[in-house]
Amino acid sequence: MADEKITTESVALGAAETAPIVLRESDTVRLVFQAMLVEKPEAPVRGVFVWQRKKKADEWETITGESLNRLKAGEGYRLELKSDEVASLLQGIQDRKEIYEKHGIEFGQRDYLAEADLPEVVRRMLAEPELAEALRSLDPDVLLSLGRSVDLSKLDSLLAEWDENEGNEDEGFWQDLLKRNAWVFSQLTGSPVVLLEERAYVGGKGLSNVGGNYLDYLVKNSLTDNVSLVEIKTPGAVLCGAVYRSDSGIYAPGKDVAGGVVQVLGYRDKFLNHLNGIRAESDTPFHAYNPRCFLVVGHTDTLRDEDAKRSFELFRNGQADVQILTFDEARARLQGIRDVLTADADKTAAGPVKEEFEVPWGDWQDP
Repeated sequence: MADEKITTESVALGAAETAPIVLRESDTVRLVFQAMLVEKPEAPVRGVFVWQRKKKADEWETITGESLNRLKAGEGYRLELKSDEVASLLQGIQDRKEIYEKHGIEFGQRDYLAEADLPEVVRRMLAEPELAEALRSLDPDVLLSLGRSVDLSKLDSLLAEWDENEGNEDEGFWQDLLKRNAWVFSQLTGSPVVLLEERAYVGGKGLSNVGGNYLDYLVKNSLTDNVSLVEIKTPGAVLCGAVYRSDSGIYAPGKDVAGGVVQVLGYRDKFLNHLNGIRAESDTPFHAYNPRCFLVVGHTDTLRDEDAKRSFELFRNGQADVQILTFDEARARLQGIRDVLTADADKTAAGPVKEEFEVPWGDWQDP
């Protein structure tokens, strides 16, 4: 996995230490390649493999051991790297080589940002030579703030459309809205996910090729490739039905709630039963390790009293395999993101100017 930011610090004339390339890490121990930039254009990166342990202050310290110079005849030391660790090492060395080729060895401490991790709008602007030249003198925090402003505008547009259609009972509208804003699924599921398929086939066709079942959304964790199933109803779906017994204070779950739970579980059952065939026809690799299910349904305003709230919470908290989220709860999560972006922007505007520089190492210009 490529670094999002690489810090360098000059330690001598023509030499600078860089942030270590982490190859393997647990809660207490990690293996890193301590890379250094040297004034040698044909081979500017050198370094050493070291093991480190975490101290109580969450700082890493090098574990000292026997020197290889003390090995006797017939003795040896083997350090085996897995394929992803080799990839991380090669990428880390290449990134540092690009920093040297672009910026050389600069005095003091410098932070370099990966171009791929900068806001899309900034990357597009820098693709234009004239704009790139105009942006050269801007502080990196200003560039990042610009990206946040665009993200904020996109979020405001979504929230406005959401609010305007709060009473919309067309399930197709909500399916389309979430599809057009697929990044919302990460907020609904609490994991970094991407939309794998809308109206995903989960099995069920007979010999006549009819009767198949189609889930609203199949999403995939972008880190582990494990899938989750998402089914939605409408904001107007009733969360609680009739009183179960007149003197019990217990409400039965609304039909869209109970039915939605059974529906998404049924989809998961058929999906797992037809997994091999579905995976064979998919252009995108994925895993199905006990996939989670999510149901977005209704609005908490339909819970007319405390007994209804209690009944709904008891029902959904008792679901081990399906997480139930209401539309207004989903909106509140999006509003929370907006509040964070706004607060972050205000903090950036009011904060002190940083003394260290953050410059990108790809096709960017040194500000």
